[in-house]
Amino acid sequence: MTDTVASAVEPVSMSLYERDFAAFARALGASFRRYGFAVVSDHGLDQALLDGALERTKAFFALPEETKRAYHVPGQGGARGYTPFGIEQAKDSPVRDLKEFWHVGRELPAGHPFERYMPANLWPTEVEGFRPYVGGMFDALDGLGVRILKAIARDLGLYDDFFDDTVRDGNSVLRLLHYPPVPADAPGVRAGAHEDINVITLL
Repeated sequence: MTDTVASAVEPVSMSLYERDFAAFARALGASFRRYGFAVVSDHGLDQALLDGALERTKAFFALPEETKRAYHVPGQGGARGYTPFGIEQAKDSPVRDLKEFWHVGRELPAGHPFERYMPANLWPTEVEGFRPYVGGMFDALDGLGVRILKAIARDLGLYDDFFDDTVRDGNSVLRLLHYPPVPADAPGVRAGAHEDINVITLL
């Protein structure tokens, strides 16, 4: 998408969500139909939480390779913890992506029936505050997603809580990406063309 087209996408403010939910839902739906996505502004998330999570994410990716790889779980498809550089490969792509990432998911209480389906989170002990900040960012984004889904339901003519049962205790994932420096002639791209399989994706 060109910068000209991207800049033409009118952001939909979460402040409108509070003032006029129906108008927010209409504006969000109109953007989806026009562009296939929407830009949401004034998200209301705690900036100190976001900055703290970013700082600690950078600190983790700056750790030695052997330290990071201690949090890689082979055979799990990167569902939680660390996925090293050059591991992930987009479907039908002949080369691997030029990135590394960390996955955080929902924290389930002990004995939850979904424990057998959802792996437990891993938390690096080398970075102080990683768990409260990154876990807090997951929770904040998860809550924002639920609110946006209510607006999507309204725009589709469904009852506002239509998606609640679908996403309650669902296996949502926060992906923290890092693109290390690579040579100019490195094969592949940072992230190969792919489709998301989620109900919605927040970037």
